[in-house]
Amino acid sequence: MNKVLFVLFSFLAISAVAQDDLMGMLEGEVEAEKTPEKVIATFKGIKLINAQTVQTTKKRTLEFRITHRFGDMGGPDGKHTVWGLDNASNIRFSFDYGVTDKLSIGWGRSKMNEHIDVHAKFRFLEQKKGGIPISAAYYVNGAISPVKNIPNDDFNNRLSYVHQLIIASKLNKAISLEILPTLVHRNYVDQTISSIDDSTVVDQNNLISIGFAGRFKITKRLAFVVDYFFTLSDFRTPGNGFYDPLAIGVEIETGGHVFHINVTNSAGIIENDFIPNTTSSWDDGEYKLGFNISRVFSF
Repeated sequence: MNKVLFVLFSFLAISAVAQDDLMGMLEGEVEAEKTPEKVIATFKGIKLINAQTVQTTKKRTLEFRITHRFGDMGGPDGKHTVWGLDNASNIRFSFDYGVTDKLSIGWGRSKMNEHIDVHAKFRFLEQKKGGIPISAAYYVNGAISPVKNIPNDDFNNRLSYVHQLIIASKLNKAISLEILPTLVHRNYVDQTISSIDDSTVVDQNNLISIGFAGRFKITKRLAFVVDYFFTLSDFRTPGNGFYDPLAIGVEIETGGHVFHINVTNSAGIIENDFIPNTTSSWDDGEYKLGFNISRVFSF
C-alpha cells in the first residue's frame, strides 16, 4: 500500500509540474504573439533623391555620401553640353555617424551657395507588424553660406535652418511611402523683390513645404524612387520663376553601396537650397541628370 501511495503521489507531483511547464509555454507563446515584430528596411538609405527617409545610420557606423547634379538635359543648350554632362550644377559630399541605432549626426558641404551644414536625425517611432502602422523621425539642420559677398556684411545673414517631420509606412514588401512636413527658415531674404502678379507679395523668411516620397521595389536589388515637394508660398509661383522640385529615379543596391540614378529639376541638394531656390522647369527641359552613391564603414 505504501508503495502504491508513493507512486500515486509521485505521479500527481510530476503531473502538476508538467502542467505548470505547459502553462508557462502557452503563456510565453501568447506573450510572443502580443509583442509585434518591428518592420525593418522601410527604405534602403537615409535619403531617396531630394527627400530624407525615416532611416538613420546604424550605431557606430559612418556613411560617406556623394551627390552630383549635372546641367540641364533639355533646352537649347542641352545637346551642346552632351545633355548636361559637361556641367556640374551642384556637388555635395557628406558624412553621417550613428550615435545609436535611432540617432545619427553629420555634416556636409555643397557647391550651391557654398553651403556647409550640420544635421541630426532621430527616429522616435517604429512601425510594427500588427501594431503601429507608421515610423516617424525628426530631422534638423543648420547651414552657413560662406560666399564672398553677403547683404549688409552681416554674419547672421549667412545662416539658414530646417526642421522636418518624417512620417513613413512600409505598406508591403514592395511599396514604402512617406510624407515630410518641412519648415525652412532663412535669416535673410531680399524683400525688395516683389511678386510679378501682385506687388504686395514678397519673399518670406519662413517657408512651409510638404514633401511626398515613395519607393517601389522592382526586383531584390532594384527599385523605382520618386519625391516631390510642394511649398506653401504666394511668392513662389511659375510667374515669379519658381517651381516645385520633382525627382524620379532608380535605386540599385550592390552590397555595401546604395546607388541612385535620377532626374530632377532641382539643382539644390539640401532642403535649404531646393525648397526656396528651385527655378528650373520640367516643361522647358530644365531637368538634370544626377546620382547619389553612399558607402558605409563600421567601427
